[in-house]
Amino acid sequence: MEPNWNEQGDQQHSGAMRSMQASGPVRRPVEDSARAQRPLGSGSGRQSVPYRMNQDTTRPWGQATGMQQGMQPPAQQSIQPPWQSAPPDPFGDGGEDPSLVRARSENLYDRESTFWHTVGDMPTQPEQVNPASPRADRHVLRWVLLIVLVIAAAGLLVYGTVFRVRSITVQGSSVISPAEVIRLAGLREGMNTLSLDHDAIERGVESNRYLSFVCVEVKLPDTVVIQVRERSASSMIKYCGILYFADNRGMVLEESFDTDVTAPGIVAVEGLDIRQCEVGKQLILGSSRQMDVYTSVLLELKVMGAMDQIRELDLTDMDNLFLVSTDGYSVRLGASENIHAKLRSMLLTLDNLRQNGYGPGTVDVSTPVNPTYIPEES
Repeated sequence: MEPNWNEQGDQQHSGAMRSMQASGPVRRPVEDSARAQRPLGSGSGRQSVPYRMNQDTTRPWGQATGMQQGMQPPAQQSIQPPWQSAPPDPFGDGGEDPSLVRARSENLYDRESTFWHTVGDMPTQPEQVNPASPRADRHVLRWVLLIVLVIAAAGLLVYGTVFRVRSITVQGSSVISPAEVIRLAGLREGMNTLSLDHDAIERGVESNRYLSFVCVEVKLPDTVVIQVRERSASSMIKYCGILYFADNRGMVLEESFDTDVTAPGIVAVEGLDIRQCEVGKQLILGSSRQMDVYTSVLLELKVMGAMDQIRELDLTDMDNLFLVSTDGYSVRLGASENIHAKLRSMLLTLDNLRQNGYGPGTVDVSTPVNPTYIPEES
């Protein structure tokens, strides 16, 4: 049903609507006020709503607003534009000046947006760093490469010209010539002193059984010193019907099938437990203790200069060692301990016996401080 409005009311309403249409856009106060009072961030109030104009101002109030039948039209009131009345609500939707609505930020209702940050909370502008241009990087790289190449060239020049062998000295050889030692060591002038293979030099020197390698010393930039020790026969050993000659460290130097050969200054060693005896190789015994005593006795005799006074060494019993002098004295050493003192006591005792005219007999130096002498029965 249509509302039963009188004609006068219709005329007044039509006149008011015409005056409002002439004066400017019509604001819908009820709807706009309700939207302005909505909480922040609720419903559709988060988005700006453009200003709406009443397109149909000729229809009655009920038809224009879609009101239900029976409702009374609101009292007639004068409507002013919002920018001429109260200050606009920044959190409202439409209804203000359209220019303000259009200028409003889209992040007005977003609390997480930087729109709500204070001045102190605003992030500072990061410091602008002017990166080096690729051209500058290439320029620096070229300089670095040039410096590296110069240093490498200088190093190669020094390595190739300064550190060259110009002097080779051999120490410790008397029977074998220094030239032969240098040849065995594989050294020659012009070699690089920084790249010498010491192990190869040792193997070359030791390839001659009469030479014992001691060390090689490089005196930069151009001098090499080789220290060797010559081996000489100190003992005669009978093994498998062959007479072998060995040095005081057990290196087998020569062999002979004449087992009756005698040589001054060479001690005949008896009682060895031989496992290997071959020319150019180390003598191998079944007992390491026996090898130690063999080496100790012969080294002490050589150091004391008494090799020519001893003819025989018997190592059959390691707790009862015997020596026989070249003039027939038998010397009992006892156990293998304290060899130096026992040999020293033996030499002093033998000199005293010879000076006093005592003939061959048995000298006991197992107690070095109290040696004893027992003459042979005639």
